[in-house]
Amino acid sequence: MRKMLCAAVTLVFLSTLLHGCADTGQVIRDNPNTAVGMGAGALGGAVVGGLLGGTRGAVVGGLLGGLAGGVIGNHIDQQEKSRAQTSRDYAYAPSQGIRLRVEAVRANPAVLSPGETVNVNLTYAVLTTSADQQVLVRETRDIQVNGASVGKTHIDIAREGGTWKSTVPVTLPANAPMGKYRVIASVEMAGGSRDTGEASFKVQQ
Repeated sequence: MRKMLCAAVTLVFLSTLLHGCADTGQVIRDNPNTAVGMGAGALGGAVVGGLLGGTRGAVVGGLLGGLAGGVIGNHIDQQEKSRAQTSRDYAYAPSQGIRLRVEAVRANPAVLSPGETVNVNLTYAVLTTSADQQVLVRETRDIQVNGASVGKTHIDIAREGGTWKSTVPVTLPANAPMGKYRVIASVEMAGGSRDTGEASFKVQQ
């Protein structure tokens, strides 16, 4: 039976680590409760979304420049495959050490208008050397337009082995610039494995 992991996480990466998990059976776009953190202003700043000690993961990040005034929603989290299945998929052996592998990065919808919400989905594998091992993973999402970062979030969370999917909804401000946005997502562990993936979405009237 699939297990959902909710683990308290210690201080790492020089920031406060937050935790949680949730089923992604709900549609984020239709649930206003996912939008809880206001974006930082033009000079930057941090926001925290999510429920501390609750059932949802938490997001730390900020929206800058053309996305200032937008909203970062709660982190939604789901385990898609068990450790055993993930290990078979990658022909993984414990002698390889702990490995992280990004499988997919998607922006949904791929085309939207100012004021609408884009869900940034990240799917990745956590390959661990033992069944009871937990790995502290940082998920980072960086939204860029014209080569400049306009929104960056990170989530620090303890993972057990398996394939995981997480979603961060970002509601664009009403005056979001038109054009193509690039999303660069990564997963990493302190002093260890790191992997990245990329997606894009378009803002138009």
